[in-house]
Amino acid sequence: MLSPTPILTTRHTILAAASVIVALGCRGPEAKPTSAEILSPNLEIVQLDSGVYAAIRKEPLSLAVNSNSLIVIRDTDVVVVDAQFTREATRETVAAIRRLTDKPVDYVINTHWHDDHVAGDQVYRDSFPSVRFIMHENTAADLATLAVTNRRNQLEGALPAADRFERLLAMNLGIDSTKATPMERDAVESAVRIVRQYVAEARAFRPIAATDTVHQRMTLGQGDDRVDLLWFGPGNTRGDLIVHLPERGIVATGDLVVAPVPFAFNSHPVCWTRVLDSVLALAPRVIVPGHGPVMRDLQYVRSVRGWLDRINQEVSQALARHDSLGTVLKTVTLDDIRRSVTGNGKWMNFLWRQFFVGPAVRAAFGDVRGEK
Repeated sequence: MLSPTPILTTRHTILAAASVIVALGCRGPEAKPTSAEILSPNLEIVQLDSGVYAAIRKEPLSLAVNSNSLIVIRDTDVVVVDAQFTREATRETVAAIRRLTDKPVDYVINTHWHDDHVAGDQVYRDSFPSVRFIMHENTAADLATLAVTNRRNQLEGALPAADRFERLLAMNLGIDSTKATPMERDAVESAVRIVRQYVAEARAFRPIAATDTVHQRMTLGQGDDRVDLLWFGPGNTRGDLIVHLPERGIVATGDLVVAPVPFAFNSHPVCWTRVLDSVLALAPRVIVPGHGPVMRDLQYVRSVRGWLDRINQEVSQALARHDSLGTVLKTVTLDDIRRSVTGNGKWMNFLWRQFFVGPAVRAAFGDVRGEK
């Protein structure tokens, strides 16, 4: 993904806002694939049930990453949850689908508006002319507004920042101009490759509008083919759709769940905890997160819910003391949790602070003050 802010722009932007994340290093609970096929170094197809697969991206956790997809092969068609950030990566998912079945993709469900989940939609339009694109009504509105501005900002800043990062890596320096760790080098090199591909594809980019929108709930099919699209309220964005296969016990969450570090840019932490409560109430046996490995239990989701709840409580307490945002950002850090998640590694610490805690504190500050 690229975050709902410019991604590869300046050092200040990178340290203050950012992008996307995929599991690496300290990961969420990893599923052991019952069936897996490696189609490229960056894509793994994991069978979850009969006719149900997760397309898991393997790029390292970084500033630009592609999203996971859920693939549901039904009696007469295929339902896909989320495209990828680049059309190149989305074509890898389509190639995987074609290895699995000759049935057409009739539905693409976009869980939210971020480019790493929607920019590849046109590959499905070109490959399956009758395909329908379903998203929440708020996502449809945000694609026509926020996404346009975000994409323009990303494209303006991407190449200069990518050039700068490559110069720093050539001197064995990370994006903060201190010595690069091996994890940081791998992550930044991956981000640079992805963002250069994204920019190369920009001239031929075509936004794909929704053909169908969801208000609170929509159901496709019945029995084993049933796919429920659920909106429990604002969370990571204001339009997060949860895709539930009730007969299979499988849920795709989009970026409501991202492992091993959530991202919280412009999110809604107060509501997000309630949305996760609703996800937990579905009692799924398998979760496909927006980024990161397939999960076979709910432990990580409960952890994220707990982290968000603590941020909300500490921000509320700080506002009761009339603390400024600057003070709150310094005092609400979750540092006692950080080491168990990041292993205290340089790159993972950066992601914890700059992708999750910092943005979540800012967002909670606005939520509690009623600014959203």
